[in-house]
Amino acid sequence: MTSARASPVKASVYVPRLRRAFLLQVHPDRFRSQSESVRKQQARLVQALSDRMTEHDFLAYTASSSKLSSPVHTSYSQGEKTPAYDSYPFSIEKRDGTISRESIQLDNSSPYQILGRMAESINFPLPPPPPPQFSEITFDAHNERGELNQPIFHQNGAMTMRNGVDQFIFSHGWGSHRHKTPGSTERDILHFLKNMDFDDIKQRKLDRINATAAALVARRAFKFSAVDGTGLGWSSASLSMLLSRLTSLHEEHQNFFHTGSFYPFRLLISSDEFQKKVDLFGGIIRLNPAATSLQWLGTLLSVSDESVASFKKNRIELKKNLSIVENALGLKAVKGHTCPPGEYHRCVERLATESHHHGTHEDEQSLVAAVSKATLVIESSQTCRRGRLRKDGNFEVGAGMDLNGIRKTIAEFAIKSNRHKQTESEKQERCKELVRQVMYEFGVQRVNRVGPIVESDQMLDCLSFLLNKDESEKDEIRGYLTGQSIGIAGRGQLCHLGDDGSIIIPTNCS
Repeated sequence: MTSARASPVKASVYVPRLRRAFLLQVHPDRFRSQSESVRKQQARLVQALSDRMTEHDFLAYTASSSKLSSPVHTSYSQGEKTPAYDSYPFSIEKRDGTISRESIQLDNSSPYQILGRMAESINFPLPPPPPPQFSEITFDAHNERGELNQPIFHQNGAMTMRNGVDQFIFSHGWGSHRHKTPGSTERDILHFLKNMDFDDIKQRKLDRINATAAALVARRAFKFSAVDGTGLGWSSASLSMLLSRLTSLHEEHQNFFHTGSFYPFRLLISSDEFQKKVDLFGGIIRLNPAATSLQWLGTLLSVSDESVASFKKNRIELKKNLSIVENALGLKAVKGHTCPPGEYHRCVERLATESHHHGTHEDEQSLVAAVSKATLVIESSQTCRRGRLRKDGNFEVGAGMDLNGIRKTIAEFAIKSNRHKQTESEKQERCKELVRQVMYEFGVQRVNRVGPIVESDQMLDCLSFLLNKDESEKDEIRGYLTGQSIGIAGRGQLCHLGDDGSIIIPTNCS
């Protein structure tokens, strides 16, 4: 291996990062210009590697820094044959644009060796070394009667058995749970996990990789700064098909476009028919997923080199005026969700002009020091007519307010803002601490909030609830959560699988 350094992060964090980076580099969508045989070769590797990384030894390696006392549940049933793997050739695109031919051995290779080969091929940091008891595993999956054998762990040249790990992986079989539709009161974590389909999790993770790869290909083809389809609420499988359709449109009609590069515009897949298709202030090109390819083409053909130059000019003006406003107020200013880009630009320009005539007084300078950590959020004048303080300690003002009105809002809520920011900072630090404990206790890859409606207090309650369960229930839950990701959603939701394969639990789970 030629990687320069080993990764300092835990295996539960390292494995999903490397998996995502590697699969995006070798995804068949990146090789659309290559022959059909190359794309099939890449697809076989992606499928085989995804299957291999859901097996018992990978899950044990991923959770090697957590408590190993309960069985890992996978998608294989007792007596079901584990898949056979071989050496897989693949192609990978280097930074200079050349295609390199590589291969990876998935059979008779430990997780550490497979991860190391993946890291080497994409110049990624080396994987964290496994604990001594996981350093080498020899495993013959089935005996002559077709029954599951026990693994033999080699340590210091001698064959030894590690009872904790044996029980952790094998004592209760491989888990043959299949998906059942949850009832309306499905907030019981353990009940949901027992009826969860692990094959569905694996497929959703692969679908998310496919959608990400399709977005990267579309972005590179059109030279967009970004491609965003998250607001649709579609599944990753559906979104990847839509983006592949967009890429095919570029391949067929690229000679008819009026610009060679759409950068720095970003593409937004949206069903909103009330917004401009091409926004020269926000730098957004909107395509409706229900539109035909010809309608998409009409929108894209309306973008010219002059459109790109106009947006760049507007962006430069905004940056200059925003710097003047932020210096005058002593706060970072951002566009709110309800404020259209055009209205936001005009508001910032007007405030910059007012600041030239007003100046800054000494009492305002002292006020700036008290609220320097807060942010000024500018919302639409129709949704916000007077300034107010948000729960997170940030100031919310309307785009129609003048500079004096904004300064009065800051002066009125400065002390409260500082207090809220301090309290929120302490809660977030406590959340980070509990997240680390949950990752260790249950061997999960990551824990994150799902949506902005989950407040820090709710997050703390949910994490504390998981950590305060009795040990027997923890052991049972751990067997299902090991190697998975957790998302914490608002109180109105039920336990369910996220589109990326993460396990979503509400803050009021039981």
